[in-house]
Amino acid sequence: MYTEKKRLGFSEVAESLKKYRRADLVDQNGQSVLDELYVDLLEGNAILSKCLLNNTTFLIGRKGTGKSTIFLKLENEYRKMKGYLPCYVDVKTVYESSQATAINQGYLNEYFDSYELRKYLMGRSFIQSVLKQVYEEIDKQHQGLIGKIVGAITGINKSSIKAEIQQLIEEIDDNEVLKSIEIPILQQVKKKHSASSKSSEEDAVKIAGTLSLPSSNELKGEGNQVLYGESGYSNEDELINIYLKVFEVKKVINKLKSILSELQISHFVILLDDVSEIDGDALRLFVDTIVAPLNNWSDEFIKFKIAFYPGRVHFGKIDPGKVDVINLDFYNLYSEFDISRIEENAINFTNRLLSSRFEYYTDGIEKYFDAKPGELYELFFRVSMNVPRIMGYILSYLHQSSIIYGKKISKSDIENASVKYYDEKIDAFFKSSTYCLLTMQERRDITQLKKIRDALVDRAKEIKRQITLGELTGKTYQKSHPYSSHFHVLKESDKYIDSLELNHFITKYEERSNRDGKQVNIYCINYGLAKKNNIVWGKPKGLEYRTYFIERPFNYTSIILEQIKAVKIIKCSNPQCGRIFSEDEQKGLEFTHYKCPDCNSKVITETRIDPEIEQDLKEASKQPAISKDELLILLELHSQAQPVFAKDIAGEVDMNSHRVSKICKKMDEEKGLVVRNKCMNPYKYSISDQGKHYCII
Repeated sequence: MYTEKKRLGFSEVAESLKKYRRADLVDQNGQSVLDELYVDLLEGNAILSKCLLNNTTFLIGRKGTGKSTIFLKLENEYRKMKGYLPCYVDVKTVYESSQATAINQGYLNEYFDSYELRKYLMGRSFIQSVLKQVYEEIDKQHQGLIGKIVGAITGINKSSIKAEIQQLIEEIDDNEVLKSIEIPILQQVKKKHSASSKSSEEDAVKIAGTLSLPSSNELKGEGNQVLYGESGYSNEDELINIYLKVFEVKKVINKLKSILSELQISHFVILLDDVSEIDGDALRLFVDTIVAPLNNWSDEFIKFKIAFYPGRVHFGKIDPGKVDVINLDFYNLYSEFDISRIEENAINFTNRLLSSRFEYYTDGIEKYFDAKPGELYELFFRVSMNVPRIMGYILSYLHQSSIIYGKKISKSDIENASVKYYDEKIDAFFKSSTYCLLTMQERRDITQLKKIRDALVDRAKEIKRQITLGELTGKTYQKSHPYSSHFHVLKESDKYIDSLELNHFITKYEERSNRDGKQVNIYCINYGLAKKNNIVWGKPKGLEYRTYFIERPFNYTSIILEQIKAVKIIKCSNPQCGRIFSEDEQKGLEFTHYKCPDCNSKVITETRIDPEIEQDLKEASKQPAISKDELLILLELHSQAQPVFAKDIAGEVDMNSHRVSKICKKMDEEKGLVVRNKCMNPYKYSISDQGKHYCII
């Protein structure tokens, strides 16, 4: 039914929507087609226009919502604008490479214990790497900038500008230069702490003499004291101040302004992608030592466009009132503009996006689907919740199941593809995380999320059963269409299901007041998860059903809290104390910043290991544990019917191809989990029989 050209066109639509991070949209000649294919989440390119304002902008959205595509479009637009220079930084990649290259500087041992030294060095290396990439990006672009303005301005010295940039790179890359700045700063801090410590010791001696108690030195024992460690003065704000002085951030700003003013650049826009992919401490350090100072001290010269995940946003010392915050997830975006047409506007985007791609790569979307356009776009919205990357995966599965066989795609085909997406891309990591090199707390957190997810699904199935059997009465419920895919929770309980939403198990759908007049958030279960469990997705049509999901049976607050109580324990971290706290005591702990009232130690929250999960862990111990990145690559290889290149894997697991190749080499040579086909260059990779044991889908 389809020509080779039509099959290829369909595949190109799918691949263009699956693009990850920096994968540009190009034609067969390598020319960018971004201008032709960019589709804004709002009519009239409203998102793009807001991002182009001369303000620092936070783009907040889950994976696949289009943050990187917006960044690519912004770069294109800024390069057309006079006086603007965009600079893109993939923060996740920079962070990973900087951690691998953090080298111990022996002279620092005097100031840090081993743990704090490693932490300091990794932070130091990270800041070095970010600043170096910024300088290198300017160096890469300055020749083109000179070419644009050389006809209008005389006296521009290309070699001197090149030399200035190189000097900046060398200064930031030269540890001897940093050492000459670092030592006096650390000595000064140590001197201040020594004076403070001496004063405290004298006070302690006076008190001890009065009360006939041993002095603190007699209690602790004498010895050299490092600045940062178990016996030191670890202070996050002070460490940040040290970094700011060591890297001379104000001096950096002045040098950047000087160089770029020679190139007639009056606006330097730094686009930071994947910031939320780094760990929490590194994220705060990054914002506090790089982003906030450059943003606040540059007199409007430097502005940032930053991509965050929901719940992983850190303003630091940036004034939130001066930041444009743009939410890209379905409800948060469309509720800001017209709350009465949220779903309608979302489906409109789905329509515009798919129509644009199919018109560019094929002769129209209607040639491939056996469904009315309105029903088709509504279904694609439901299976993807407006996430372009998910649409791409769904289309890719449909290409494999229908298009290559010459079949038109039915609505049931799309639904089945959503189940496959759920199994392979959402649930796969949960199912196989047992084998990961995770901390015990990470294992407990995953256990808790699994239990909450299963409780949500079980309750939805039970409501469906009750509606079908007539146990839930009233005109609201329809036996022929027992909808139970949505639920609501009290707003204050949202924090317990944030991770499920971040990972696309559920999606926020609406905000309302429930029957008891309390503010609640309504969520929907992932379409593939619902379909897999025979849960009927949606609600009856008509204004009389607008409050369907705020009926009392759909209040899941107590269900979620019961799961939390079943596995959560709040306790003092001091094993000699070990006091256990109840949920009712949590408010008091918040007031004391989670300090134990008995011994002043930190109070922590842990999750009990469920007996069933404990059995899984015992089974898993029979297999060597692997890293998260290794697991993600194995899961991707397991889903492939034939060997693939590193670049193909990279596009699916959000890593660069060099890192994928390195990990695959290790899994081949040291663990026997991957097979590398060395008969071709570059290599192709497939999963070994041993590797398949980790992919219990």
